[in-house]
Amino acid sequence: MITHRRTGQMAIGRDRFFYSGLLGNSGKPRRLGGVTIYVAPEGELDIGFGKSGRSERRQIVALAPYETHRLISPCGGILNLGFEPESLRPQDQARLIAHCNDTKSGPQLAQRIREAEALLSASGKGAGFTSTSFDLLFLGETLAERAKDHRIEKALKTICIEIEDNALSADDLAAEAGLSTSRFLHLFKENTGIAFRSLRMWKRARRFLDHANGNESLTEVALELGYPDSSHFSHSIRRTYGLKPRSIRLGARDLRVFAGAGYTLGPDRVMP
Repeated sequence: MITHRRTGQMAIGRDRFFYSGLLGNSGKPRRLGGVTIYVAPEGELDIGFGKSGRSERRQIVALAPYETHRLISPCGGILNLGFEPESLRPQDQARLIAHCNDTKSGPQLAQRIREAEALLSASGKGAGFTSTSFDLLFLGETLAERAKDHRIEKALKTICIEIEDNALSADDLAAEAGLSTSRFLHLFKENTGIAFRSLRMWKRARRFLDHANGNESLTEVALELGYPDSSHFSHSIRRTYGLKPRSIRLGARDLRVFAGAGYTLGPDRVMP
């Protein structure tokens, strides 16, 4: 059981994410599409690298986008920060990861994040947060926005807004941008650091978090997010988070959710 807080909370925006609550402790491989930071609410956590690689005990760990890992928290809870890779310059991603994983600066940052978690709702800094306010609260500094070609920025906005459109293709977005498909795909990866298909799949799985404490059926959620059927949906969520969608729902029943500035949560939300 988590001992530092009974009610979990989540702050989610287009480029930033924070979660405090139950982990699930499945120990199954996870593969998140953002720069990911985990902090043990108390003591240390067990982080395993790869599907079956070495494990370490740490207060805090940072991982690169799409880095496969396994996670166990002895206290049952976790603090989790996420930064979308297309929003950060490559050098800032590398610096943030190194800072978290450093044996001296990492524990200091872990303590700051624990203190920030307690302030998130009490200070009113949760609802309507911006990337700047998020970074200052949790990191004590601001991270510069990654410069992107305006055509790729427009495509990213379309992907995030129309994530439920399973027919949305690179061909469609390339045509809107006035580019050939091959040129669009090259420019997309050059500007985001991520292949188009991988990023689109991640955004769809990330959108499930909007529904983590919802009351609509998981079948309805799967269709709303653009998955062809419940089987594809369940497989995608397990591969991303290491947990079944139903398990995530059970652990998030009392979750308090704060939407970032300009971020629209999925419909039929339960907002405790």
